[in-house]
Amino acid sequence: MHLLLRASIITLALLVTCAALAAWYAPYLYFECEYRWHGPEPAVLPKPAVPVVGRWDDDYYVVEAIDATTIAIGEPRYYQGNYSYLIIGSERAVLFDAGTGTRDIVPLVHSLTKLPITVIPSHLHFDHVGALGRFDRTALLDVPSLRARIRDSRLTLQRYEFLGFVEGLAAPTFRVDEWWADGMNIDLGNRHVRVLSTPGHTPTSVSLYDEARQQLFVGDFLYPGHLYGFLPGSSRSAYLATTRQLLGQIGPGTRIYAAHMADPPAPVQAPTLEPADLKALEATLVAIDRGGVDPIGAGSLETVGGFPRVFPVRGAVKFATGFGWNNR
Repeated sequence: MHLLLRASIITLALLVTCAALAAWYAPYLYFECEYRWHGPEPAVLPKPAVPVVGRWDDDYYVVEAIDATTIAIGEPRYYQGNYSYLIIGSERAVLFDAGTGTRDIVPLVHSLTKLPITVIPSHLHFDHVGALGRFDRTALLDVPSLRARIRDSRLTLQRYEFLGFVEGLAAPTFRVDEWWADGMNIDLGNRHVRVLSTPGHTPTSVSLYDEARQQLFVGDFLYPGHLYGFLPGSSRSAYLATTRQLLGQIGPGTRIYAAHMADPPAPVQAPTLEPADLKALEATLVAIDRGGVDPIGAGSLETVGGFPRVFPVRGAVKFATGFGWNNR
Protein backbone atom coordinates (compact mmCIF):
# COMPACT_ATOMS: atom_id res chain seq x y z
CA MET A 1 0.00 0.00 0.00
CA HIS A 2 2.80 2.41 0.90
CA LEU A 3 4.61 1.55 -2.34
CA LEU A 4 1.44 2.24 -4.34
CA LEU A 5 0.93 5.59 -2.61
CA ARG A 6 4.56 6.50 -3.16
CA ALA A 7 4.29 5.59 -6.87
CA SER A 8 1.14 7.70 -7.19
CA ILE A 9 2.81 10.71 -5.58
CA ILE A 10 5.83 10.37 -7.86
CA THR A 11 3.57 10.05 -10.92
CA LEU A 12 1.57 13.11 -9.88
CA ALA A 13 4.75 15.10 -9.28
CA LEU A 14 6.05 14.16 -12.72
CA LEU A 15 2.77 15.18 -14.35
CA VAL A 16 2.77 18.52 -12.55
CA THR A 17 6.39 19.11 -13.51
CA CYS A 18 5.71 18.28 -17.17
CA ALA A 19 2.66 20.55 -17.21
CA ALA A 20 4.65 23.39 -15.66
CA LEU A 21 7.48 22.98 -18.17
CA ALA A 22 5.00 22.83 -21.06
CA ALA A 23 3.34 26.04 -19.89
CA TRP A 24 6.67 27.79 -19.41
CA TYR A 25 8.01 26.75 -22.82
CA ALA A 26 4.67 27.14 -24.62
CA PRO A 27 6.07 29.56 -27.26
CA TYR A 28 8.49 26.86 -28.40
CA LEU A 29 6.13 23.89 -28.06
CA TYR A 30 3.44 25.69 -30.04
CA PHE A 31 5.58 25.82 -33.18
CA GLU A 32 7.04 22.36 -32.75
CA CYS A 33 3.51 20.96 -32.47
CA GLU A 34 2.18 23.14 -35.30
CA TYR A 35 4.67 21.68 -37.75
CA ARG A 36 4.16 18.08 -36.70
CA TRP A 37 0.36 18.27 -36.53
CA HIS A 38 -0.42 20.39 -39.57
CA GLY A 39 2.66 20.22 -41.80
CA PRO A 40 3.68 22.93 -44.27
CA GLU A 41 1.13 25.18 -45.97
CA PRO A 42 0.50 25.03 -49.75
CA ALA A 43 3.32 26.72 -51.65
CA VAL A 44 1.05 28.81 -53.88
CA LEU A 45 -2.65 29.54 -53.40
CA PRO A 46 -5.19 30.23 -56.17
CA LYS A 47 -5.61 33.84 -57.22
CA PRO A 48 -7.79 35.71 -54.73
CA ALA A 49 -11.38 36.37 -55.79
CA VAL A 50 -11.36 39.93 -54.41
CA PRO A 51 -10.40 43.26 -56.02
CA VAL A 52 -6.68 43.84 -56.52
CA VAL A 53 -4.96 47.24 -56.22
CA GLY A 54 -1.95 47.24 -58.53
CA ARG A 55 -0.81 45.04 -61.39
CA TRP A 56 0.02 41.36 -61.48
CA ASP A 57 3.59 40.27 -62.23
CA ASP A 58 4.52 36.66 -63.05
CA ASP A 59 0.92 35.78 -62.11
CA TYR A 60 2.10 35.81 -58.48
CA TYR A 61 3.25 39.25 -57.31
CA VAL A 62 1.11 42.38 -57.15
CA VAL A 63 2.98 45.65 -57.73
CA GLU A 64 1.34 48.76 -56.25
CA ALA A 65 2.69 52.30 -56.48
CA ILE A 66 2.27 54.11 -53.17
CA ASP A 67 3.86 57.11 -54.85
CA ALA A 68 6.26 57.60 -57.77
CA THR A 69 9.26 56.21 -55.85
CA THR A 70 7.67 54.00 -53.19
CA ILE A 71 6.44 50.63 -54.41
CA ALA A 72 4.63 47.90 -52.50
CA ILE A 73 5.29 44.35 -53.70
CA GLY A 74 2.63 41.91 -52.51
CA GLU A 75 2.45 38.13 -52.49
CA PRO A 76 -1.31 37.52 -52.21
CA ARG A 77 -0.98 33.93 -53.39
CA TYR A 78 1.27 33.15 -50.41
CA TYR A 79 -0.82 32.05 -47.44
CA GLN A 80 0.41 34.88 -45.20
CA GLY A 81 -0.17 37.62 -47.78
CA ASN A 82 3.26 39.23 -47.37
CA TYR A 83 4.24 42.68 -48.61
CA SER A 84 7.74 44.06 -49.17
CA TYR A 85 8.50 47.71 -49.96
CA LEU A 86 10.90 49.25 -52.46
CA ILE A 87 11.96 52.72 -51.28
CA ILE A 88 13.77 54.62 -54.04
CA GLY A 89 15.98 57.71 -53.84
CA SER A 90 17.97 59.39 -56.58
CA GLU A 91 21.19 57.45 -55.85
CA ARG A 92 20.20 54.16 -54.23
CA ALA A 93 17.18 52.14 -53.18
CA VAL A 94 16.17 50.06 -50.17
CA LEU A 95 14.09 46.90 -50.29
CA PHE A 96 12.41 46.59 -46.91
CA ASP A 97 11.84 42.85 -46.42
CA ALA A 98 13.21 40.32 -48.87
CA GLY A 99 10.13 38.39 -49.94
CA THR A 100 9.09 34.94 -48.82
CA GLY A 101 11.28 33.03 -51.26
CA THR A 102 8.25 31.23 -52.72
CA ARG A 103 9.02 32.94 -56.04
CA ASP A 104 12.18 34.84 -57.01
CA ILE A 105 11.63 38.50 -56.15
CA VAL A 106 15.04 39.63 -57.47
CA PRO A 107 14.18 40.03 -61.19
CA LEU A 108 11.01 41.94 -60.33
CA VAL A 109 12.85 44.40 -58.08
CA HIS A 110 15.57 44.97 -60.69
CA SER A 111 12.85 45.71 -63.25
CA LEU A 112 11.53 48.49 -61.00
CA THR A 113 14.84 50.35 -60.49
CA LYS A 114 18.32 50.29 -61.97
CA LEU A 115 19.83 51.89 -58.85
CA PRO A 116 22.01 49.94 -56.37
CA ILE A 117 19.74 48.13 -53.93
CA THR A 118 20.30 47.44 -50.24
CA VAL A 119 17.90 44.90 -48.74
CA ILE A 120 17.08 44.93 -45.03
CA PRO A 121 14.59 42.56 -43.37
CA SER A 122 12.10 43.89 -40.85
CA HIS A 123 12.99 40.79 -38.83
CA LEU A 124 14.46 37.35 -39.41
CA HIS A 125 11.45 35.03 -39.62
CA PHE A 126 11.37 32.73 -42.63
CA ASP A 127 8.73 34.66 -44.58
CA HIS A 128 10.78 37.89 -44.69
CA VAL A 129 14.28 36.78 -45.67
CA GLY A 130 13.85 35.02 -49.02
CA ALA A 131 16.31 37.13 -51.02
CA LEU A 132 18.80 38.20 -48.36
CA GLY A 133 22.32 38.24 -49.77
CA ARG A 134 21.09 38.43 -53.39
CA PHE A 135 21.05 42.19 -53.96
CA ASP A 136 23.94 44.66 -54.13
CA ARG A 137 24.11 44.88 -50.35
CA THR A 138 22.37 43.36 -47.34
CA ALA A 139 21.89 45.33 -44.11
CA LEU A 140 20.84 44.29 -40.62
CA LEU A 141 19.97 46.19 -37.46
CA ASP A 142 23.18 46.87 -35.58
CA VAL A 143 22.77 44.99 -32.29
CA PRO A 144 25.39 43.03 -30.33
CA SER A 145 23.36 39.79 -30.41
CA LEU A 146 23.67 39.65 -34.20
CA ARG A 147 27.18 41.10 -34.51
CA ALA A 148 28.58 38.47 -32.14
CA ARG A 149 27.48 35.64 -34.46
CA ILE A 150 29.11 36.93 -37.64
CA ARG A 151 31.70 34.62 -39.16
CA ASP A 152 33.60 35.83 -42.25
CA SER A 153 30.97 38.56 -42.71
CA ARG A 154 28.25 35.90 -42.85
CA LEU A 155 25.34 35.12 -40.53
CA THR A 156 23.49 31.82 -40.10
CA LEU A 157 20.01 32.16 -38.68
CA GLN A 158 19.03 30.12 -35.64
CA ARG A 159 16.09 27.69 -35.34
CA TYR A 160 13.72 29.84 -33.27
CA GLU A 161 14.93 33.06 -34.87
CA PHE A 162 14.08 31.79 -38.37
CA LEU A 163 11.16 29.41 -37.54
CA GLY A 164 11.37 27.99 -41.05
CA PHE A 165 11.07 24.44 -39.79
CA VAL A 166 7.29 24.96 -39.74
CA GLU A 167 7.52 25.01 -43.55
CA GLY A 168 10.30 22.45 -43.81
CA LEU A 169 12.87 25.15 -44.62
CA ALA A 170 16.55 25.06 -43.69
CA ALA A 171 17.95 28.12 -41.92
CA PRO A 172 19.89 30.27 -44.42
CA THR A 173 23.37 31.77 -44.28
CA PHE A 174 23.98 35.12 -45.98
CA ARG A 175 26.54 37.89 -46.17
CA VAL A 176 25.98 41.08 -44.14
CA ASP A 177 27.41 44.18 -45.81
CA GLU A 178 26.02 47.02 -43.67
CA TRP A 179 24.99 47.50 -40.05
CA TRP A 180 22.25 50.09 -39.55
CA ALA A 181 22.06 51.45 -36.01
CA ASP A 182 18.94 52.66 -34.26
CA GLY A 183 18.37 56.32 -35.11
CA MET A 184 20.67 56.28 -38.15
CA ASN A 185 19.58 58.34 -41.15
CA ILE A 186 20.08 56.52 -44.44
CA ASP A 187 20.70 58.86 -47.37
CA LEU A 188 19.19 57.47 -50.57
CA GLY A 189 19.81 60.65 -52.55
CA ASN A 190 17.16 63.38 -52.13
CA ARG A 191 15.43 61.06 -49.71
CA HIS A 192 16.21 59.93 -46.18
CA VAL A 193 14.85 57.10 -44.07
CA ARG A 194 15.49 56.78 -40.34
CA VAL A 195 16.29 53.39 -38.83
CA LEU A 196 14.17 52.53 -35.77
CA SER A 197 14.78 49.57 -33.49
CA THR A 198 11.28 48.22 -32.82
CA PRO A 199 11.46 45.10 -30.61
CA GLY A 200 8.34 43.31 -29.50
CA HIS A 201 7.47 40.85 -32.25
CA THR A 202 11.14 39.81 -32.19
CA PRO A 203 14.11 41.24 -30.25
CA THR A 204 15.83 42.45 -33.45
CA SER A 205 12.85 43.88 -35.35
CA VAL A 206 13.50 47.11 -37.26
CA SER A 207 11.31 49.76 -38.91
CA LEU A 208 12.09 52.53 -41.39
CA TYR A 209 10.61 56.03 -41.15
CA ASP A 210 10.47 58.56 -43.98
CA GLU A 211 9.59 61.66 -42.00
CA ALA A 212 9.31 63.94 -45.03
CA ARG A 213 6.68 61.72 -46.62
CA GLN A 214 5.11 60.61 -43.34
CA GLN A 215 5.63 56.94 -44.20
CA LEU A 216 6.48 54.33 -41.56
CA PHE A 217 7.36 50.78 -42.61
CA VAL A 218 6.91 48.41 -39.65
CA GLY A 219 7.06 44.81 -40.87
CA ASP A 220 5.18 42.53 -38.48
CA PHE A 221 5.00 44.96 -35.59
CA LEU A 222 1.51 46.09 -36.64
CA TYR A 223 -0.81 44.84 -39.39
CA PRO A 224 -4.54 44.16 -39.95
CA GLY A 225 -4.69 40.73 -38.35
CA HIS A 226 -3.47 38.74 -35.35
CA LEU A 227 -0.22 40.28 -34.09
CA TYR A 228 2.09 37.47 -33.02
CA GLY A 229 3.23 38.48 -29.57
CA PHE A 230 3.59 34.88 -28.37
CA LEU A 231 6.58 33.71 -30.40
CA PRO A 232 9.96 32.70 -29.02
CA GLY A 233 11.64 36.04 -28.35
CA SER A 234 8.40 38.05 -28.33
CA SER A 235 7.78 40.40 -25.42
CA ARG A 236 4.69 42.32 -24.36
CA SER A 237 6.72 44.82 -22.35
CA ALA A 238 8.94 45.48 -25.38
CA TYR A 239 5.83 45.75 -27.53
CA LEU A 240 4.43 48.40 -25.20
CA ALA A 241 7.70 50.33 -24.99
CA THR A 242 8.08 50.33 -28.78
CA THR A 243 4.46 51.37 -29.30
CA ARG A 244 4.99 54.38 -27.05
CA GLN A 245 8.30 55.16 -28.74
CA LEU A 246 6.67 55.20 -32.17
CA LEU A 247 3.78 57.35 -30.99
CA GLY A 248 6.34 59.87 -29.76
CA GLN A 249 8.30 59.87 -33.02
CA ILE A 250 5.80 59.89 -35.87
CA GLY A 251 3.53 62.65 -37.04
CA PRO A 252 -0.29 62.45 -36.71
CA GLY A 253 -0.71 62.06 -40.47
CA THR A 254 1.72 59.16 -40.80
CA ARG A 255 0.69 56.20 -42.92
CA ILE A 256 1.92 52.93 -41.43
CA TYR A 257 2.78 50.26 -43.99
CA ALA A 258 2.71 46.68 -42.73
CA ALA A 259 4.02 43.34 -43.97
CA HIS A 260 0.79 41.30 -44.09
CA MET A 261 -2.38 42.20 -45.95
CA ALA A 262 -5.86 41.94 -44.47
CA ASP A 263 -7.77 38.70 -45.00
CA PRO A 264 -10.58 38.56 -47.57
CA PRO A 265 -13.13 40.01 -48.15
CA ALA A 266 -10.73 42.98 -47.88
CA PRO A 267 -9.19 43.82 -51.27
CA VAL A 268 -5.61 42.91 -52.12
CA GLN A 269 -3.60 46.05 -51.42
CA ALA A 270 -0.70 47.33 -49.35
CA PRO A 271 -1.79 46.99 -45.70
CA THR A 272 -1.96 50.52 -44.31
CA LEU A 273 -2.70 51.61 -40.77
CA GLU A 274 -2.58 54.88 -38.83
CA PRO A 275 -1.42 56.26 -35.47
CA ALA A 276 -4.88 55.55 -34.01
CA ASP A 277 -4.11 51.84 -34.40
CA LEU A 278 -0.92 52.32 -32.38
CA LYS A 279 -2.89 54.17 -29.69
CA ALA A 280 -5.37 51.29 -29.55
CA LEU A 281 -2.52 48.78 -29.30
CA GLU A 282 -1.03 50.74 -26.40
CA ALA A 283 -4.39 50.67 -24.58
CA THR A 284 -4.78 46.93 -25.13
CA LEU A 285 -1.28 46.13 -23.90
CA VAL A 286 -1.81 48.20 -20.75
CA ALA A 287 -5.17 46.51 -20.15
CA ILE A 288 -3.65 43.04 -20.55
CA ASP A 289 -0.99 43.78 -17.93
CA ARG A 290 -3.62 45.15 -15.55
CA GLY A 291 -6.01 42.26 -16.15
CA GLY A 292 -8.57 44.74 -17.44
CA VAL A 293 -9.51 42.94 -20.66
CA ASP A 294 -10.67 39.42 -21.37
CA PRO A 295 -9.31 37.32 -24.23
CA ILE A 296 -11.72 36.79 -27.11
CA GLY A 297 -10.47 33.32 -27.93
CA ALA A 298 -8.22 32.04 -30.67
CA GLY A 299 -9.94 33.44 -33.75
CA SER A 300 -8.17 32.00 -36.78
CA LEU A 301 -5.22 30.75 -34.73
CA GLU A 302 -4.83 27.12 -33.81
CA THR A 303 -4.42 26.77 -30.05
CA VAL A 304 -2.58 24.28 -27.90
CA GLY A 305 -3.95 24.14 -24.36
CA GLY A 306 -5.48 27.61 -24.59
CA PHE A 307 -2.26 29.09 -26.00
CA PRO A 308 -2.07 31.77 -27.33
CA ARG A 309 -4.60 34.17 -25.84
CA VAL A 310 -6.08 36.71 -28.27
CA PHE A 311 -7.21 40.22 -27.33
CA PRO A 312 -9.06 42.87 -29.39
CA VAL A 313 -7.17 45.99 -30.47
CA ARG A 314 -8.95 47.93 -33.24
CA GLY A 315 -10.82 46.71 -36.29
CA ALA A 316 -9.04 43.72 -37.78
CA VAL A 317 -6.06 44.14 -35.44
CA LYS A 318 -5.87 41.62 -32.59
CA PHE A 319 -3.02 40.88 -30.20
CA ALA A 320 -2.08 37.24 -29.55
CA THR A 321 0.10 36.63 -26.51
CA GLY A 322 1.30 33.96 -24.14
CA PHE A 323 0.46 33.34 -20.53
CA GLY A 324 1.34 35.75 -17.75
CA TRP A 325 4.70 34.10 -17.16
CA ASN A 326 6.02 33.97 -20.72
CA ASN A 327 6.20 36.63 -23.44
CA ARG A 328 6.28 39.22 -20.64
